[in-house]
Amino acid sequence: MRTLIFLLAFGLASISCAQVISTSDSLRIVSQIDDWNKAWKTKDYKLAAKWYSDDAEFTNAFGFSMVGRQAIEEYLAEVFAMDFVMAGESEQTSIKLKPIADNVVLVISTISRTGQKMSDNSALGPRRTTHHRLFKKEGDWQIVGHLISDARSTESSKH
Repeated sequence: MRTLIFLLAFGLASISCAQVISTSDSLRIVSQIDDWNKAWKTKDYKLAAKWYSDDAEFTNAFGFSMVGRQAIEEYLAEVFAMDFVMAGESEQTSIKLKPIADNVVLVISTISRTGQKMSDNSALGPRRTTHHRLFKKEGDWQIVGHLISDARSTESSKH
């Protein structure tokens, strides 16, 4: 019986401690994600890197990691200069904000990209990437972590 009461009390405490994000903070974070999406359309690597913290950790869809806004910006400048990578169109298909603490939010978004090319200029086929971004608010919201995963058909021989 004590265990049941403890579990019930713990469960109720967990529910009452659920994190909530304000509408203005939600809109701010979504706007920053929109900047990333615009940057991919306009090949603006500075805009793409704008909201990363100075010590942000970034891992691309192929597992290459870098640390810091400057390193991320330099990497994106190289990526955006590759015509075969920048071919095609992207569309954000979902976004979820999951508050972790008063000043920390996990944002999970998916992007569908079509028309991208391989380095030999052959068609890559559709890509679906999932972005896990950890935002932290210290004054303004900044991205402190960004992990990208790439899901393609298991029948695809091109990666």
